[in-house]
Amino acid sequence: MIPLAQQRDQQTPALTDAMRKLVGPGRRYIGAKEALMVLAGVDGARLVELGSVPLGAHGQRLCALRYFLPNGATWLRYYSWRPGLEKADPAAPQLVLNLDQFLQTRRTALKSQPSALAALSSAPLLTLAEKLEDLSLTEGKGIDLLILLEDHADARAALRARLEREALPLLISSPRAADLLYLATFELTRFPATTVGAGDLKYLIVADKGEMGVRATREAIRLGICPVVLFSKTDDEGCLQVRLAEAHGGFGIPLLGSFRESYASYEQIAQRVLEAYAERFVGDAEAELARSALYPGYGPLAENTAAIEHFRKSGIVFVGPMQDVVEQAGDKRKFRLIAESIEKTAVVPGIVMDESDPEAIVARIAEGHKAKKFSFPGRLKAANGGGGRGQMVIPSPDLVETAVRKVLAEIRANGWDPGVMFEQNIPETVHLEVQIVRDRFGNTRHFGMRDCTEQRASQKIQEEAPPALLRHHPELTKAITRVAVQVADHVGYVGACTVELMYKSGHYYLLEMNTRIQVEHPVTEAAHRIRTRSGLVPLNLVELQLLVARGEAIPFAQDDIIATHVAREFRINAESWKSDVKDSRDGQKGLFVPNAGEFTKIRLHSAEEVKSALEGEGVQGIDEITVRLDSGFEEGDRLLNKDPTFAKLIVAVKPKPGHEESAYELLRLASIATLQKLEIEGNALLPSGKVQEGVPFQTNIADHIKILESDMLKTHSQSTAPNRHVNWVVQMLRQS
Repeated sequence: MIPLAQQRDQQTPALTDAMRKLVGPGRRYIGAKEALMVLAGVDGARLVELGSVPLGAHGQRLCALRYFLPNGATWLRYYSWRPGLEKADPAAPQLVLNLDQFLQTRRTALKSQPSALAALSSAPLLTLAEKLEDLSLTEGKGIDLLILLEDHADARAALRARLEREALPLLISSPRAADLLYLATFELTRFPATTVGAGDLKYLIVADKGEMGVRATREAIRLGICPVVLFSKTDDEGCLQVRLAEAHGGFGIPLLGSFRESYASYEQIAQRVLEAYAERFVGDAEAELARSALYPGYGPLAENTAAIEHFRKSGIVFVGPMQDVVEQAGDKRKFRLIAESIEKTAVVPGIVMDESDPEAIVARIAEGHKAKKFSFPGRLKAANGGGGRGQMVIPSPDLVETAVRKVLAEIRANGWDPGVMFEQNIPETVHLEVQIVRDRFGNTRHFGMRDCTEQRASQKIQEEAPPALLRHHPELTKAITRVAVQVADHVGYVGACTVELMYKSGHYYLLEMNTRIQVEHPVTEAAHRIRTRSGLVPLNLVELQLLVARGEAIPFAQDDIIATHVAREFRINAESWKSDVKDSRDGQKGLFVPNAGEFTKIRLHSAEEVKSALEGEGVQGIDEITVRLDSGFEEGDRLLNKDPTFAKLIVAVKPKPGHEESAYELLRLASIATLQKLEIEGNALLPSGKVQEGVPFQTNIADHIKILESDMLKTHSQSTAPNRHVNWVVQMLRQS
């Protein structure tokens, strides 16, 4: 007999090889014990890594079978699985062995039946879905189908392509069938999209605040979805979105602690959601949670991979991409490599580095410079920074070491994942972005581009769609949107995202993908309509997000997206320009200072009033004006210790035939008129919350008007402003 130690030594190479071949989503493995317990039918068993897939126990069994087919032999041979299963159910181990034998028998039988594989391509999708309802060891129709799909990657890809093309009619006849076929065909190396089963989204858990939280709450109400609003008990009890939810049959869930302890704490959020559902729905809590989806907006949960993972494992459907997608596309280094693989010239010359050791990074930059991969000045960027944070411009090689240490310190302070990029700095660029939505079946749609060049402190304050800069360059727009769509397809994105890029002198450079809805998405909505059989209807990106979260397919083609208007969005901030205050970031005088206030009046004049006023001033050529104010507050509310952006004003203009060339100038004039008529008044508050008697609440409305009346935007609206770039607004305000 061979000694046990020798047996283990002989098994080690085989075990190592088998472990390498295990299939799991992202960089994770499906738990063998969990999968075997699901397959044995143990009560309450589930795949923790796939805790939020649709169709409940049946969806769990289908996924467990799919992972068992490539992994089962390794699990049964090398894992200690019997004791745990016997403890849960003494009959479970034998059930697993019976399943393994049945799968082997059916696999062998199917190899001698080529007609079974041929039938896949011609069988109606509904017929195939019906087979997947039977995952038993008797007739095993669904098991046969899963074996064929596992053993024939081409057949699986072909069925997935059919599902992409035929998803819409299938969803109309049977949403459950679409769920079954999606779970049978998603790539096992990726996390499946978490969606509410069979299109049955009943509750929307709103996890953002302010104007985006209010927007999501209103959309839920409009769509007949019950709003469930998370709010800080300390800061936001009785806030507008809670009032809206409670007035329309929804309810609030209070969170404790500061902002980071409440809105940013996915652990507390998951716990409070589960507790609230258990308290409200008692025995139906699990079923009602399966009909719910958590909407992160663009808050602190939106691109947080740890949060996405925690919600998935807690069985909470997340409205947005899955963890592995954010890990790829949300990381600037990985995004750069993906974009570069699609089109080499689509990124700025530079290098990516996984190192966190300052000396190693300095050495890599020196090597890259010597090899002429880039030139100075350069820009060092944290792989997971954002909003202008975690980056520094480095004028010359001798300043590299100091910059590296500062950026690494910022990475540590913010708790970002390690890793940096060094890129050649291209100064004074225009900031553009592409809006994309993609469903779980692979239907990808882009909604043109936005120009977000009007910024202050690396934060956008005005946005425009479509970009006036590219109005006579449709081929360039097509080229940029094509690459952006290919990136979304490459990573298997599900939901709404934005690809950001720089533009200068006819060249574009992709920067990153924001794996969430963005603040400026309404300007894209205002500029576009969707062509339907009954006519043009408004674009609603939040509604599309919820449609995708229901597991549905995007219900229109790319050609049905029509740019009918030109639009501009203004972030209405509780802040004012102070020309005599020094900005610590660059040492120069002049910056926006935030304010706090209590609203006494919020009034937006109608589009008809604005149009009439313009016509009275002799402005001709406007066919239609639309105006919209998205606000997180109403009269009587207080803005204190909150994000200064409390509202967004969106103005859109459709020119009359023959006036298309003056569309952007008409938009500029309409925007000025709308801002002049926008009435937002209130009393200033001290940080303590005390009213400052006789001191009015200040906003940046007047600053927006000043920007629009500048020579720069006059030139931009009428032709091309060659000196317009992301820093021009602050430069202009400082000089005036």
